[in-house]
Order: sequence, then structure tokens, then C-alpha cells
Amino acid sequence: MFNTKMLAFFLAASAVAIPAAANEMRCGNHLISGGQLQPLLKDQVLAKCGEPTSKDYDRWYYQEQGKILVFNANDELDHIENAEDSD
Repeated sequence: MFNTKMLAFFLAASAVAIPAAANEMRCGNHLISGGQLQPLLKDQVLAKCGEPTSKDYDRWYYQEQGKILVFNANDELDHIENAEDSD
């Protein structure tokens, strides 16, 4: 009985964690994420992650991580997308 409860817990926890992974990106020792209470500004992202592979005003692409960082009109990190999902 205990093993069944543990299995159900881990399955539920992994189902919740999978969508969150798209909204996170590792930059060296830093883990950044979109949708934070105090979002990172563009200059803070540059300090943690360096220059993106390519960028337009509000979408920065990091090829190595396969992520696109999307900023709002206040230059705050809004969310992070998987590059392959945005085609």
C-alpha cells in the first residue's frame, strides 16, 4: 500500500514539474525563470546569462539552452519558451 501511495505522489509531482521546466533556464550557476514576483530586467539577464545568440526588442534567443526569453514593455522578463515549441 505504501509503495502505491509513493508512486502516485511521484507521478503527480512530475506532472506538475514538467510544464514549469519550459519557463526556466540555467545560466551557469543561475536558474532564471519567468513569471516571478520580482521579474528580472534585461540588464540583469545579460549579467547572468551573457549576450543571446540573437534578439529583437522583446524576444531573446539563447541557442545553447534552446530557449527564447520574452520581455514585457517594461523590459522585465515575462516568460521563457522552448525554442522548438515556438516554430
